[in-house]
Amino acid sequence: MHGFAAVLGLVLGLTCERSRVFVPGVMIYPVPARTAVSCCLALTAVAALAFCGQGALPSARSFESRGDYVQAEQGYRAALQQSLTSAEARLGLGRVLARLGQCDESNRTFETLAKSSRADVEAILGDCYFRMHSFDKAIAHLELARQLRPKSQETWIELGRAYASAGRSKQAISTWKSWLKQNPNDGDALYWIGSTYNSMAQNVLEEMERNDPNNYRVQELEGDQLLLKQDYEKALRAYLKALNTAPEARGLHFEVGNVYYQTVKYPEARQELEKELAINPYHARANFELGDIDVKQGRVEEGMPYLERALKLDPELVDAHRSRARGLLAEKRYEDAVRELLWVAKVSPSDHTVHAMLASVYRQMGRLKEAQQEADISAKLISQRAIDLEHLKAEEQRLNDRPR
Repeated sequence: MHGFAAVLGLVLGLTCERSRVFVPGVMIYPVPARTAVSCCLALTAVAALAFCGQGALPSARSFESRGDYVQAEQGYRAALQQSLTSAEARLGLGRVLARLGQCDESNRTFETLAKSSRADVEAILGDCYFRMHSFDKAIAHLELARQLRPKSQETWIELGRAYASAGRSKQAISTWKSWLKQNPNDGDALYWIGSTYNSMAQNVLEEMERNDPNNYRVQELEGDQLLLKQDYEKALRAYLKALNTAPEARGLHFEVGNVYYQTVKYPEARQELEKELAINPYHARANFELGDIDVKQGRVEEGMPYLERALKLDPELVDAHRSRARGLLAEKRYEDAVRELLWVAKVSPSDHTVHAMLASVYRQMGRLKEAQQEADISAKLISQRAIDLEHLKAEEQRLNDRPR
């Protein structure tokens, strides 16, 4: 930009030396030397300013794309000096101010923008206030952004996080669940719901430990927290401690047996699960796990009654439907197995294992085209799962890098 202005000045300067001023489309007029020099200097300045005005906006965009928000701010301000009505320059300036954490100034910059830009504006301001820990202001702007852009996943997720950060966990969960009604397979929403429930449980545990540290429920809840983290060894110790304190309490034998089941220690799991059913025969998941152990160990005839009982107690127990499908497949009841697996695929469309099982059943039935279709779906879901995992890792890194 500066090089162009210098060349333009040199050309005008040469014209000045001839004591003439050249105006495109107009004849050349001879003028006194001093007047010519002043005139040429003025024309050089005007030309440079005109060029700067034309180049400021693309330059600002370039700086912004590289994350150099300070230089981008200067570029957008220069563009606005040339054209106060430039919506793009004003939106860009407000956007980079928000990235720099200057939320209030960003808000003032956006004031004169047309209503058509308000969805973007509210989302930008909401994100800015959220990053600066002004959660009430963030919520106000993100609520407006959600109304203006109801299909934006990012806005719904960010709004829920703002509620959670403001200590309004129930509203956060309600927000994410509302989004899940429209998008039942959204991994981000499920992640944040689980994370918030985990934080709530941790808060309850700390309160219980302060008020009644010897209550067996304290050890049970501690075991639940450790189980969520897949720390099976410590979870088992916590559950056993609770069981020693209250050996007849419902649920504790199941908790111990469930840890054994999760760690594939089936003999120990069976012993504890049977004790649970002796206390509470209506425990759906205890029935399922006993039946599933039998099916996995080849005792299908013994396991199927447990699975049938589990499904009568809880018809929506997806794992029991899947295990029953395995049993039906072992009995070569292929049509019944397909019906179970199709039900599982409908309620858990992102579960790649059920599509792999369907592919296997279809092959055994000789329906090779359908088998290939299910195998392709399974492979696609596995690939998508890897992408989602990388996305969650990036999100976690973004949280760790967030200014405090």
